[in-house]
Amino acid sequence: MTYKVLIFRRGSLGDGVVSLPALSVLAERFPDSERRILTNSPVAGRAAPLHDLLAGSGLVCGYFIFPPSNWNPVEVRKLRSEIRAWRPDILVYLSEPSRRLRLIREMMFFRWCGVRRFIGLPFSSALRAYHKIGEDLWESEGNRLLRAINAESHIVPQADLGLGPKEIAQADKILSDWRGAVRFIVFCIGGKGEDKDWGNHNWEFVLKTLAPDHPDLGIAAIGSGEERGRSEALLQLWCGPSINLCGDLPSRISAIVAGRASFYLGHDSGPMHLAALAGVPCIAVFSARAKPGVWFPMGNDHRIFYPWELTSKIPATAGLRSGGGSIHSIEPETVLVACRELFSS
Repeated sequence: MTYKVLIFRRGSLGDGVVSLPALSVLAERFPDSERRILTNSPVAGRAAPLHDLLAGSGLVCGYFIFPPSNWNPVEVRKLRSEIRAWRPDILVYLSEPSRRLRLIREMMFFRWCGVRRFIGLPFSSALRAYHKIGEDLWESEGNRLLRAINAESHIVPQADLGLGPKEIAQADKILSDWRGAVRFIVFCIGGKGEDKDWGNHNWEFVLKTLAPDHPDLGIAAIGSGEERGRSEALLQLWCGPSINLCGDLPSRISAIVAGRASFYLGHDSGPMHLAALAGVPCIAVFSARAKPGVWFPMGNDHRIFYPWELTSKIPATAGLRSGGGSIHSIEPETVLVACRELFSS
């Protein structure tokens, strides 16, 4: 049977990447259906919209966007009219859970839009918290989403953006005239929120100390346009070839560029998730926003720096919270050692 499936997923670039396994399952589960995403414009202006990432992936065929003031009556009625005219059959809740009262309000809105069947509404405590999977390690947000659609025990399709030859050619052209493209690291200081920012002084130490040992190694900065000036100042510390691509690349082209790198170096960010998706080892610095593991990059062979001493103080429940100044407990010398270990391996 052909359905119209509305997928609710808030967030931006990183949120989109961790949703790929669940979106792939839904594409297999509803192969002949029309699947559209209801998402937001990123609250942080520097973050790439989720729909930019998924365009061309084949996982969805359309989008509805709710504005930041998503409960303004005029805007709500307009959005409701657009969704109701499309006549969705099923709503899949593929987002971090709202508080229960807000969740009830969201469900009422979806019913008002004509939806009668729901998958993954996170009313149960099980879907509102992350499962512990090891000592000081919790499941990822991507795995929680698979649980929400009852797919955690299934063989999950490989996460794939469906990058096309034109996109690959565009990335090749960008790198073709840069002498650092032979061997380079990809670098990003992005991240939504000051609590995820390790600070210039730490990155200056790592880059200044590492650079003289690798004079032929390139470094490519990726991220948003807002990060361009700051990234440029840090790149000046690098002895080898450098290129500043912040603000120049759509997220899908960034994924290809990141995939050509020897490793990723930077904050917990959307570009980190793109690099991990491409199978690139990541050296990533985290704050204590969530339990360790929840937002770690997918795959293995990563070097994760996290304020482990705060693990017991962080709730296992899903949702946005501040990491405070926890990221500043991470010493730059340890990140430098990880970089050298990756080079030697």
